[in-house]
Amino acid sequence: MTRHRRQMGVWGFAMLALGCGYRLAGTGTNVPPTARTVSIALFKNTAREKGLDVALQSAIEEEFRRRGTLEVIPDKEGDLVLSGTIIRYWSNPIAFNGTLVANQFQANLLVSLKLTERATGRVLYDNPALQESTDFGAVTGTVVSASPRFQDETINARDLVNLTNVQIGESRRRTAIDELVQQVARQVYLYSMEAF
Repeated sequence: MTRHRRQMGVWGFAMLALGCGYRLAGTGTNVPPTARTVSIALFKNTAREKGLDVALQSAIEEEFRRRGTLEVIPDKEGDLVLSGTIIRYWSNPIAFNGTLVANQFQANLLVSLKLTERATGRVLYDNPALQESTDFGAVTGTVVSASPRFQDETINARDLVNLTNVQIGESRRRTAIDELVQQVARQVYLYSMEAF
């Protein structure tokens, strides 16, 4: 039994040494060691929500500046170019009150992205369907004004009683979109740069 275990250990080590292609998520990188700069192209926006492309480009650039080792420079001048498409934004009702009026929604953002080495045109990372989602309340009864999430919003808790459900829903929907943009920016960085 001991000899068998030893042979299995040697066999396992040999497989690792041969580089069979497996690695733990986040332990590698998609970035060639020669890359020093990255350009974030304005994503094509095919969603009905206007302005998502500008907001997403800004959020991704900020994520790269804050977390990355690459310098962010103007479009198409970087060693690497990150480009993509905002495929779709949508929200679904996920909870209803006693009269079947939706009071909780899930907002979703679907994007595709590609990281390319500019000099060679080689695609370093390609994700045709990165999706993020977040929930938001749309009526007074589903808003928890003491929550940190609400505190980040622009609605004053004292004004809640004077707002219609439509006004609250739209404000919460806008906040959910902002959250989704930030979530997608984080995921774009992690997937494209840290090989998750």
